[in-house]
Parts: sequence; C-alpha cells; structure tokens
Amino acid sequence: MTIRPRWRTLITLSLVVSAALTGCGRQTDDSDRKPSETLADTTPAGTDEVTSAVWAVNGDIKSLDPLYTFDYPGNTAVSLMCESLLTTMPDGSIGPGVAKISRPTETTVVFDINEGARFWDGTPVTAEDVVYSLERQRDPALGGFYGAFFDRVDTISATDPLQVTLNLTAPDYWLDGELAGRAGVVLQKKYVETRGESYGTSSGGVMCTGAYELESWVPATGIVMKANPDPWQGATPRVEQLTVKSIADEAALTSSLLTGEVDGTYRPAGMSTLDQLRASDDVEVFQGPGYNTDALIVSSLDGALGDARVRRALALALDREGIIDSVYKGAAQMPKWISNSGTFGYAPDVFEAAYERTPTWAQDLSEAKALVAEAGAEGKTVTIGMTAGLAQIAAAAGAYESAAAAIGMKVKLKAVSTENFINFFIDPKAREGIDGFLTVDYGDYADPVALVASIVLPNGSRNYAGLEDDRLIELTTQARATADPEERAKVVVQVMNRFNEVLPWIPMVQPNTVLVMNRELSGAVSSFAYMSAQWAGELGGR
Repeated sequence: MTIRPRWRTLITLSLVVSAALTGCGRQTDDSDRKPSETLADTTPAGTDEVTSAVWAVNGDIKSLDPLYTFDYPGNTAVSLMCESLLTTMPDGSIGPGVAKISRPTETTVVFDINEGARFWDGTPVTAEDVVYSLERQRDPALGGFYGAFFDRVDTISATDPLQVTLNLTAPDYWLDGELAGRAGVVLQKKYVETRGESYGTSSGGVMCTGAYELESWVPATGIVMKANPDPWQGATPRVEQLTVKSIADEAALTSSLLTGEVDGTYRPAGMSTLDQLRASDDVEVFQGPGYNTDALIVSSLDGALGDARVRRALALALDREGIIDSVYKGAAQMPKWISNSGTFGYAPDVFEAAYERTPTWAQDLSEAKALVAEAGAEGKTVTIGMTAGLAQIAAAAGAYESAAAAIGMKVKLKAVSTENFINFFIDPKAREGIDGFLTVDYGDYADPVALVASIVLPNGSRNYAGLEDDRLIELTTQARATADPEERAKVVVQVMNRFNEVLPWIPMVQPNTVLVMNRELSGAVSSFAYMSAQWAGELGGR
C-alpha cells in the first residue's frame, strides 16, 4: 500500500519546537507527577455552561476540507465540526459514527447510516452524500492526502437510501481506522458542488454534521464556531462559542495561557515552558496517551547504518532519559516498540501483556560496544541530517553525537536551515550523503501498525531507505487481512518484535499528549484521539 507522504512531521517540529480521571486511562509509574498528569484519556466532564472559549493551535489552518486536512491545526478544528462514518473514542477504540459498520463477507463492507443523522441545515445524511464523500477522497485528480488508503476498495455504491456498500479486492481491517478519521468525513454533496474549489476555504466554508457549526473564519484571527443548537447526536455543547486560533511561538502561547487570553491547547510533541505552566495557579497540565514517536529515520543502507548491528548499537547507546527530562520536561515515555503504547486502540489486553514482556530501550553501552566491534564499525561515521534552528532536532542530534562517541563511532551533522529541513522528507537529492534524519511522526489511528506499515512495506511513503525485510512485509500484510481483533493484535506484536530486530527506524522516545487548560474548564479529551475525535463534547465550566 502506498501511503501518500504528509509532511506533518516537519510541521510538528517547526511549529511545536520553535520558539485525569482517577482510574481512567493508562497510568504511569512517575510518582512525582501531579495527579492531573497521570496518563488519562479524558478529563472530568464540565458541568457549567460557558459563553466562549479560545483554543490555540501550533500553526495556521490551511483548509477545512478533509481531503487536505492532515496536521495538528487543521485536525483540531475539523474534528469539532465534521463527523466521520465511524468515531474514534478517547481511548482510541472505534465505534459507530454517522453510520454503523458490518461485514457480510471478508471483502464486503456495509455502512448503515443513522436515520437521525443530519447536516447543520437540517437535511438528512443520505447514501448519496456518503458515496460522494468517499469517491471524492479517492479521486486522484483532486490530490487529497488519503486516497491511497482506498487501494483495496473496488466499488462504492448506494445499496439503499441509508446504506452504502464497499466491495473490496482483498480483506482490509485497516480501513476502519482510516474511516474513523479524515478519510471518512461525511460531506453534503449539494453544498460541496455548489461551492466548488472554494469548499473548505475561508470564503467557501463547510457543511458538516458535528456538534459545532462554522460561524466565521478570518485567517489572521482564527476560526469561530458556535454550538449546534439542535445536534442530531443529543446534548448541545456546554461551550456556546469556541474559537481556534494560531499561536506558533511558545513564549507567546505561554503568556496567553497564563493571562487567560487563551483557555486551552494541545501539545503532542513537547513544550519547553511546561514547568512554568505546571507552577501556575491559573492553568492545569494534563498528560494523555500519545500516538507520536520521536525517532531517527534510517534513509540509506549504503553506509554504517546498513548493518543492523550498528543500528542496534546506536539504539542502545542513547541517553533517552536525558532527552525526556531536558526536551520533553518529563512528558514522554521510554520506548519499547517503535509505536507508542498510546496506540493500543483494540485488543488492549493482548498489546499490554506483550508490551510488558518487551525490554525497554534502556542505555547499555557494554552491549552497544560489543555490537560495534562485531560489525567492525569502530571509527566509522554516521551522517545525520538536522537543523540547529529547531531546538528539539538539535537536542536529538546532540544525543546521537554523544551516543556514537561513547561506543567508538562518530556522528557527522549535515546542518541545513529550518526552511530547508523539509527537503530531507521530500527530495531524494537532499538525502544524498546522509545516513538518516530526525522526525516526530504518528499513524492516523490507534493501531501500532498504522505507522509501521508506511515504514516497512516496499512502497511505504516512509520507507526512505528502501529496506525490504520479507518477514516484516509478510506479518504486516497478514495483520491487514486478519478479522479477529485479538488475533490481529497477536500478529502486530510479532511485527513490533521483528521491527526491534531489524530497526528500519531507531526509536528515541514516545511523547505523551500534553493538554494545558484553564482551571475553570474541564471535559476536554486528553489523549491523541483529539486529532479525529469530538474532543470538546464534554468541555464546560467547573
């Protein structure tokens, strides 16, 4: 499966770095963390009505069209207004959305539309709207970001006024996750056709089914949404008006949070001012499960990183705890797999038991030195693409320099400007002469294989080195076609274990999702599921 590259990884780094319910969610072992910072999927539901609230995102929103919404700012806004065929729950599990899913056969997927589902203008959602929305997603002429995920879909047809059937060329149980996100957003056909190319822009707007309606969008000031007075799902949101605005600079964001100008924000990849915010009596910091992975992408197998023993040696030589403390201010986990433990959205018992059995990637210089000697790599150099303009990238690059020096190797840094750092992701010429480069990336939904598939499959968009491991390919492909969630999870566990042996990427740390919120508010989702879930449905005063 070819996954269209989405350069959210650079956007994450450049915008983020530039400058709980008791018994709910996944607990950590950090006894020094405040109670609100134990990992939880959501915060206690708000109880009071609120006239307005302002939410900050880490960059400009480019589009509200789900075809082109792929990064943190756009997803944060779209998930409030637009609903998908299926719904991502705060714990990453998938439930019914605008429709319910069933599979009469392994290659037939049926969506039965909720008869009460309706758009903001009161018109009901029809099978025609759903077919139009899905066909639009996979239309290559439109150049959307999610078309490749329909590569096993043969036909999409309305088999009843409230039913849509997908006929597949092969079983595909990854489709559920994608259709619980942007790829599955249901649009009103008439509205989109009327707006044409302006759909999803500040002039064309959107027409969706969610609990918040678009009121205005002035790119310089933000997107203003008002609570849907008659949502088909039930209760009207407690926050009457919600504004999403861009504040990329962390110092400016911190000041806005502390003064009350901004009421909340998500930071899924670290925040340098976290300790300052923790000390405040005006805001509260929450941590939730993440989907993100901070890692070194191995982009060439021609040099020293072409030997799996050297990749493992570097992985064992890293001082990850130092990165967690200095860069993430404690808001990250030591990794065991390349995929974050926050991605256990199904069969959690299977995943958690396997994860518990897996050793942590703790520093072990003795084993690392032995591997370097065995590989005959003493004195060899690894060249890493980086930029000094991004603090997180610079810190990670420094960690690799120290790791290499500790095991008798060298790291050479190929530094580029912040503006040119994206070229490592999109331009093969920019990657010439380097062995790897740094990233923070994630899969679209809560499944450990969601990210890994794009790394290990031969035509995966993140397989920059062209590495082909037959066992990884076999297991990943098998997981996609396995119907039973627990059996699929067992296969995915094998994928993770094999990945740890091959190391196409080297995991650094697993960032938690950070939610900072005014102490007068509560109810926001605190897990990475906010990227595709209705995260403000329970938001209100307290």
